[in-house]
Amino acid sequence: MLQLIRKIRSWFFDERYRILHAFNVYKIKFPRLIIKTSVSIPDSFAFDEKIAIPRGRQAPDGNHYSFTHEITWSALPLSVQKEIFKFESVLRLYFGGDFLIHIGNIWRNIGIPTEFSSLDIYSQVWHYDHVFDYKNAQLFIILSDTTEEHGPFEFFKYSDEKSQYAGVENRQRDVEYSGEVEKLTGNRGDALLFATGSIPHRAGIPKFGNHRDMFSIAFFPKYTNIGEDANLLFKELKG
Repeated sequence: MLQLIRKIRSWFFDERYRILHAFNVYKIKFPRLIIKTSVSIPDSFAFDEKIAIPRGRQAPDGNHYSFTHEITWSALPLSVQKEIFKFESVLRLYFGGDFLIHIGNIWRNIGIPTEFSSLDIYSQVWHYDHVFDYKNAQLFIILSDTTEEHGPFEFFKYSDEKSQYAGVENRQRDVEYSGEVEKLTGNRGDALLFATGSIPHRAGIPKFGNHRDMFSIAFFPKYTNIGEDANLLFKELKG
């Protein structure tokens, strides 16, 4: 009987903690999540021009400057699946409970003519990813060595967690921000788990003649119904 009472007591405090944590998570409208990591990926995990389709808006000159193709969970390298699984507890804490995993994407951005750089062509303006709401995150993996010349992904390193930046909400290229802007430069396989819904970010613009290849996969709270249940996708990884 004493053992049963202890189990009930333990369950009660565990559930109480989960409820309080979930409540505290949702009190913060723009919570930060920035974790750098690195993944060993096979050579075959790369952008495929043969199946890519235009991404983003068509520029005034009639051209597209970004291209993408989807990649399903089952087609991901095991190393990438395991890297995502490694962050299961982090994502559960971030979302305050169960979460969903959307289909992955691999894309290539190429340089935009200077006269179009201020236009929102492939999200190279400051923005939040407002999908269902602001609760979403993504894992980005660099698929080719990336320097300033390749137009790296950029983000506010110390963003406000309680209020929006007006210029960001309006998707402007230039926004008043006195903090540090960090860029995802590095080697193939370097990665970033990032709160795309709550931290201002934008795509960098590659210099003429260069391009940037990157993989991304998005995560959403379960109530959005966007994606597949992470518990089911992780089942085989848990053994």
